[in-house]
Amino acid sequence: MGGRVVHYLMRRYIFPEVFMDQIISRSFDEMISTYTRTLKNFYPARGNTGFTEANQVHIYVNALIKCLDDDQAVSWLEFPWVEKKQHIDGFVFSPMHKAFFFIEAKRLSHTKKKQEIIKDIERLYHGDKQFLRDNGVIDYESEYVVALSDVWLETKWKRSMPEWWCGRNNVPEQVIAHGSLTTPDSTIHNSLVGTNWQQSTSFAYWIGEHGKSVKNYCLLMAASKI
Repeated sequence: MGGRVVHYLMRRYIFPEVFMDQIISRSFDEMISTYTRTLKNFYPARGNTGFTEANQVHIYVNALIKCLDDDQAVSWLEFPWVEKKQHIDGFVFSPMHKAFFFIEAKRLSHTKKKQEIIKDIERLYHGDKQFLRDNGVIDYESEYVVALSDVWLETKWKRSMPEWWCGRNNVPEQVIAHGSLTTPDSTIHNSLVGTNWQQSTSFAYWIGEHGKSVKNYCLLMAASKI
């Protein structure tokens, strides 16, 4: 057995959660790379229309599948949820890692969006996954919630969103370098009291560092094992 394969198996089976944390972290880096490459040369919006949530999901799903490095991985957008009329923004299943990823995205464009992403995350913690087994998915070990968001750091309220998302004093230095960030009244961790969101891993990146056309644009991601 080759050295690369042995090294992979050691990480996958001896340190499975650490290994998956690394994959999730790399997936955000890959997402950043796609956004940066695109927005350096192309502004896919008109005026102040911003970028739709569908782009966040599409770009992140591709990034995650690349980092999972699983030829059998599958994904689906607008994936049907517990109730027949419900859908979630994105879904990825990796047979090799025996892991599901349930994905929701929200543009933090105004205050009500905070409550919407909270509700989106909470429903992903639904304990009854019988509907997955009904569709033939039975061989899995781990479930992960992935929340995506973005914000234009233009107003006092929006400039408080990185800390609301990442937690007190946990905003990356690269985002702080944008300047003029403000402190929120609370954090998303305070609101998600019925989940294990305190153990989630949060990420933020100021895309505006790379181009004047998006000078206030910031990407946000958080992930937690269910």
